[in-house]
Parts: sequence; C-alpha cells; structure tokens
Amino acid sequence: MFSAQSAILPMLVEELRASLPNVAELLDQLANEPSLERRRALLRQLGALWYHRDGEPEVLAEFGLGLAEQFGIEPGVAIAELLMSYGAAREEKRTSEWENNLVRRMAELSGLHRVISAANSTLDLDTSMQMVVETVAEVIGVEACSVYLYDKTSDDLTLRATRGLNAAAIGQVRIELGDGVTGVAAKEGRPVSVHDVYNDVRFLREPMLAEEAFRSLLAVPIVLFSAERFHVGADKLQGVITIQTSGPRDFTPEEVNFVETVAGELAFFIVNAQLYQQTGDQLHQKVQELTTLQQVSKRIAEQLDLKEVLKLIVAKAVELARVDRADIFRWVEDDRLELAATQGGSQGISVHSFIAQAVREGRPLAVLNAYSDSRFPDLAQVAASESFHSLFCMPLKVQQNRIIGAICLYTREARHFDYEQVRLLSTFADEAAIAIENARLYAESQSALRIKSAMLQEMHHRVRNNLQTISALLAMQQRRLDPSGSGAEALRDSVARIQAIAGVHNLLCREDVGVTTIDAVVRQIVDSARVSLANPERPIFFQICGEPARVASREATVLAIVLNELIVNAMSHGLTLEGGNVVVETQREHGTVLVEVRDDGPSHGPGESIASSSGLGLQIIRTLVNEDLAGDFELLERGGWMCARVRFPQRVEADLA
Repeated sequence: MFSAQSAILPMLVEELRASLPNVAELLDQLANEPSLERRRALLRQLGALWYHRDGEPEVLAEFGLGLAEQFGIEPGVAIAELLMSYGAAREEKRTSEWENNLVRRMAELSGLHRVISAANSTLDLDTSMQMVVETVAEVIGVEACSVYLYDKTSDDLTLRATRGLNAAAIGQVRIELGDGVTGVAAKEGRPVSVHDVYNDVRFLREPMLAEEAFRSLLAVPIVLFSAERFHVGADKLQGVITIQTSGPRDFTPEEVNFVETVAGELAFFIVNAQLYQQTGDQLHQKVQELTTLQQVSKRIAEQLDLKEVLKLIVAKAVELARVDRADIFRWVEDDRLELAATQGGSQGISVHSFIAQAVREGRPLAVLNAYSDSRFPDLAQVAASESFHSLFCMPLKVQQNRIIGAICLYTREARHFDYEQVRLLSTFADEAAIAIENARLYAESQSALRIKSAMLQEMHHRVRNNLQTISALLAMQQRRLDPSGSGAEALRDSVARIQAIAGVHNLLCREDVGVTTIDAVVRQIVDSARVSLANPERPIFFQICGEPARVASREATVLAIVLNELIVNAMSHGLTLEGGNVVVETQREHGTVLVEVRDDGPSHGPGESIASSSGLGLQIIRTLVNEDLAGDFELLERGGWMCARVRFPQRVEADLA
C-alpha cells in the first residue's frame, strides 16, 4: 500500500493522516506521551497496524528513523519496536492461516472418513450416495451437492442423490454426455469450475431441479483412475458429483482436490456395489436353476409319463433361459424327427431340415440372425412365419453318444447365447435325454413283462392241465383196484399230492405271476380234501387263520405237498373215526414263516410215537421242509390237540421291500 517514495516524513505523515485515521491517532499519542515505555508500546501498535495495512517493511524502517528524530527517541529503539511488532503481526497471521488450514483439513479428513465409513457400512448404493452429498456439502460449506450416475446402456447421466435441489427429480433427470457443465465434466474426464453460471454458455438450466437460486458450480467426474495417469473413457466413468452455491464463488484448489478424493472413493464403491448386485443376481439365478433342475430330476424319478416330463422341461427351459419358445424333438421310426413337446409354440410345428441335419451331425446349432444367415437361405421365411429371430439347438445324447433327439430355444429379438446359457441348455438336454431313454426302457420292460407274464400263465395252465390228466389216469387206475388194498391207498395218496400241486399252478394262473399266499394254498388243498376224503356222517370242520404271508411259486409247490400230507393225514387217521376240527394258522416272526396244522382227533397215540414214525408221508414232509424250504419240522401234542409245525425263512416280502 505504501511505497518507498513516501519515505519523506512530512509528506508521509500527511498521507497517513488523510488515509489512515488510526495511524494519525497513534502519532498524536506518541507526540504527547513523555514516558518511554508508553512510547515503545505505541510504536509496537504502529508496527502491527502497518503490517495489517499491507505496508512495506523498508518504508516502515525509514518512517521509524523519522519518528525517532522528530520525537527524540533512540533510532535503534524506534526501528526495533516497529519491525519486531511488524514481524510478530506477520507471524500471528501466518499462524492463524495455518490453524484455519489445519481445521479445514481436519474437517475434510473427517468428511472423507464419513464417506468411507458410509461406503463400508452398507452395499445400498442410494443410501451411501445420499450420505456422500450430505457430507460434502457440510465440509465445503455449500448449499447444494448432487451425484449423477453414468448408465452405460443409455450412455447418459441420471440424478441419483442430492442435497439442496429438488428431491423429486432423483431418478427423473437425465443428462447427455457433453450437455451442460455436468455433461462436459463427464465427457472430458476433468473437473469443471464455473464462477457464475449466468455468464457461462455451457450451463443448461433443468427446470425440474429448481436450481435458479444457485450461481456457482463445480462438476467433478467420478472415475476409477485419475485423468492425469490414465485415459478416462466410458469404461472407467462412473458418474459426476456437483456442488453449487447461492452466490458467485471461485472454488479453491483444496476444495477441488477434496471433491476429487471423494469422487475417487465413490467410484470404487459404485463399482463394488454394482459387482455385488451382479453377483447377487447371478447367485439368485444359479439357485433358481439348481432348484428347477432338482424339480425336473425329481419329476423324472417320480413318474414315467414322458409327455408330462417333457412339458415340464420345456416350460422350465423357457423360464430360466428367458427365451420365447422351446421345443423338444425325438427320433422315431423311419429315421425322422417329430415334435415331442413345446412351450410357446404350436403343436403343428414341423421339423425343419436344418435342425434335422444338425441333429444327425451331433453338433449344436446357433443362429444369431435367422433373416440373414447365409448357411440357410430358406430360414428367413421360416423365421417370419414362426416369429423368431435367433435360435440355439442342442442334440440329445445318451450312453455312447447315441443321439435320440434335440432341444431348441428361440427368441424374438437378436440373442447371442453365452457360455452359461449353453451350459444350462446342455443340462436340460441331458435331463430330456434321460426322460426319453427312461420312457423307452420302461416301455420295453413293460412289454417284456407282459410277454413273460403271458408265457408263465400259459406254462402254469399247461402244467396244471397235465397234472390233472395224470391225476385222472391214476384215479382210473385206482378204481380198478381193491379199495381197501395198499395199492389203492398209495394211488389215492399220489392223486392227492398231484391235485395239491395242480391247485398251486391254478392259483399262479390267476394271481401275480410267480407269487401266491399260504392261505390260498391251504384253501385249495382243503377244498380238494373235502371232495375226496370227507364223510357226511363224521363231519370235519376247517379253520384257516393267522397273518397273510406271500410265497413264491417254487415254495408254494413244496408247501402244497407238505400241507396236503398233513391235512390228509389228519383226515385219514386222526379224525377218521369221529370227525372233529382242523386248524391251519400262519404266523410271521423275525423274518420266518410258521405254519401250524392242528387237529383234535381222539384216536392219536402218544406224540413221541407219531414223531418217530417212519411212514412215507412223514419222510416226504421232513425232506421237503429241511431241504427245499431250508426250514424245520416238528410234531407234538398240546392240550389234547395234535400239532404239526413247519417253519421256514420268508423270502418274497424281503425281495419286495
């Protein structure tokens, strides 16, 4: 303010009196003050005031020499007091500036810490961005702060968070790259500061933002790397952060650097949040795919209805692959493909030659644009009639790479099927192949089972007829012999045994192939015995009770002979004189079957003698039970009843379990 040309004291004093009343007042006090200490204090005040008025120290030294001469003060004392107070004022100002700068830097660090904490505390992008704009506006001391995010799909900026502007504009205001100050900062990848937007042609007013009250604007791009080190392109741009003030303002380099630092942190957070969202979406998609595939596999395991399973597969393929249509084709007779299931299409769809050719060659077929694919000149007409633009076809293969059909996906828009989608389609193809192959094997097994069942029934029928013929021949031979003779008795026993075996084959003809029940065998033998051995004068009453037990054909035949011997023996010996009761009871315990035949005939001798009998009937029973049934036989007397027990392992129920 004061130049060296003002060193002449009278002229300088007059100038000071005219321009600085405070200095003139100090000079008057200095002239009227006799005390040296008081004069020195006034000189110190004058030196400090000289610094705050931007005076030069050289002029102050000349001015001190003049004052020392005028007021009779030691020149060294006058110059020392003036310059020392001048220096002290300068240091005080520097200290104050450092303190203010330190406070500002601490506020910036605190704000940056809050920004980072917000980024680390949640993956909700909107919540964190709102925290950022609140923090930046508070730290820098501005009235408005906003964040715009870059949309790579639409190549523009969208308002996502704001403080000070109209909150209703969030998500509604979109800015093209290069439009307005914000768009310029995004396009050029550098901060753009505007002192007064009313005087800047780049500024475009957006009515929805209600920003008429704001004059200055700073727009800083949000990029992954700084513009000084890397080229900023659309792949690195994440958005723009802007700050605005109500009056014109020049933003300091420190403020710009702070906003850039915040933008850098926000860039990484935006990328992380987007990656997290993408990962979450992919994880959700994978879980949905696995759940759907599990459902499809479960349905395949639960039922063998091929149509229903294939319908489920094409429906889930359309849902998960996000396509418009899915078809499953399979090879049939005459080496041709037919449509087995469709979702989104018509059952009248024909199999086109290009699909059949791809299936025959066992390779996937991908068509991005059905209207311009040079491989298939006729495909454009087909695509137009069936309303698809892209398709992907995968052959269905089973063991040894045998091709049994194909699955095809169609979209109405251009679609490139990436690796993940091809893998998903391949999985569906495998499931469809399994379903088709299972249905084929099931049909073949059912056909073979029907043939086997018919053959077994025919075999049992023929065996029964042959046994009946043999039984009739033996009965004819028996009638020619003396009824009371041993020969007639032997033939009668043989006829009964053959009838028992024939009865079993008669049961096997009517029931499950190769399986019958013990009570059915007993009833067959009892009915036969009543016809041939019953005497109306000495009635015999039969009771069949106990648990149902299934036996295979071989065991049934052996058991029929054994039970026939026991029942015939009871009727012919124990009950022949007075009649009585015969009880046949079946029990199952610990994997074995117990069949007990009891009679209350009074003519039996002691159980021991019967058990030790060497008759042919008992010999046949012991042999069949021990060797053929792998069981044991015992004969005992219990409470006046003669009891015969046959115990053998149960096999049929274990096989069926």
